[in-house]
Amino acid sequence: MALTIPDHLSAIRSYIEKRYKADETFRDIYSDYLTYLDALRFWSRNSTDVAPVRRREYAQLVSELEKELIQTLKKGSDEAS
Repeated sequence: MALTIPDHLSAIRSYIEKRYKADETFRDIYSDYLTYLDALRFWSRNSTDVAPVRRREYAQLVSELEKELIQTLKKGSDEAS
């Protein structure tokens, strides 16, 4: 199975793939990130009364995890230097 990488992160695909293979914690965080991203996409297409609240919640979670992933990647590249 190929690793799913959102289009907006495609520029750093190789870094994500390398870290994903090597770091269990990164894999866990990345898995959560993809789960929340899927939920955000679901709620973005949903028109129920609760959808706007859920969109905001999942957008916040996705944003936080994305920042954490990028920090982890930066930390890894700093350590490799």
